[in-house]
Amino acid sequence: MWPVTKFSNGEFTNAGADCAMWQNFIYLNWPATAGKRGVPDTSAAFGTPGTTVWETFMTADQVFLAGGAVPQKWDASSTTPGLPDDIARQVAGGQVRLLTQTSKVSPAVAKVVSNTIADSAGIQLKQIEQAFNSGVLYDQQKVPVYYEVAMNKTQFEYIFHNQLYNAVTQATFAASTNIVLPTGSMELKAAWKVLTAAESNSGRFHTSKGFIPGSNGNGQYVDIGLVGMHVFASEGKQNAGMWATFYQIDNAPVQVVSGKGPYSFNNPASSAAPNNNTTNPTQVVQVFADDPSSTTETAQAQKMFLTANPKSPWQYYAMIATQWSQTVLDLDTPIPATIPLSPGKPGQILPSTTLMNPVLETFMQTKGTSCMGCHSIATIANSGNTASGFSFMFGRAQAPAKP
Repeated sequence: MWPVTKFSNGEFTNAGADCAMWQNFIYLNWPATAGKRGVPDTSAAFGTPGTTVWETFMTADQVFLAGGAVPQKWDASSTTPGLPDDIARQVAGGQVRLLTQTSKVSPAVAKVVSNTIADSAGIQLKQIEQAFNSGVLYDQQKVPVYYEVAMNKTQFEYIFHNQLYNAVTQATFAASTNIVLPTGSMELKAAWKVLTAAESNSGRFHTSKGFIPGSNGNGQYVDIGLVGMHVFASEGKQNAGMWATFYQIDNAPVQVVSGKGPYSFNNPASSAAPNNNTTNPTQVVQVFADDPSSTTETAQAQKMFLTANPKSPWQYYAMIATQWSQTVLDLDTPIPATIPLSPGKPGQILPSTTLMNPVLETFMQTKGTSCMGCHSIATIANSGNTASGFSFMFGRAQAPAKP
């Protein structure tokens, strides 16, 4: 139930990478110890209903605050401005997910990316910028998917102690020391679907309670199910890290494979154009099939989950692929590092330079687009071309208001 935080590139294989990231997935989704952020409950079995380890992590919204304010410490009971106290406590404890983001990236990060790419002639960079501002994913009930970004304690402590939550101190830091997430850092992006009653009772989703804020402090609780997850595990300055993406198996069919469904994001009887950002519901297809190695490891993981607990919802989740690099890097130099960062030499990014999740990159499923490729252009909040160590999270930082 503990994460894999260090990898040996020279000895790694695709199967080894897949196994390592499945282990991280299990750790992240293990039942959490009540009242302790990021600590698995060793007395609970995997698949036990309730709050998972990652759901107790600090979210980007809890760390990168308005005006570059200082976030609360890791073990403090975080508060969320604008929420009633009882809801804020549930959000802080991870029992309720605060649902505010319906685009792949936050508006703050999208703005930073747009400003950065406006000064660049790179065609690939402009395509990424267009994808970041491409629209909302709707399920078959015409309800949007919600996204959130979270980080583990190692990553939080790095941000907190270096005051990287503040755009001004972040820029000062990056001018003399490159932003490089330390070994053991983990960040993830989750995609949530609002569930129908039938879906809630199906046992096929990891579920939680979500809260959608409304005007004047109002809002509504909804039942939600996890439909996608990106995981990035940093290996420090010598590597671009390990990347993996997972999905719930009822999401959508693979483009070249016909299926009857039912799917959460596809109607087999529909004639709507696939992966079109102007339709509601969105007719999603998975353009690129799961990597063969990942398919093998997924089957083994699903068998293990089923054997341990026949009612476990995790048997209905799969890995599309991992992405990792054989290239040894030195992310500490030059200073400042500028985008795009090079994640690896040609032919040393495995298993492919293409990796996307249909519910996280619905509208950008093109050959050559990948986790590493996109994150190579991540910059600090003050835009420009100063790199932020493959993490877009730093683009959320705000500057304090001028007196």
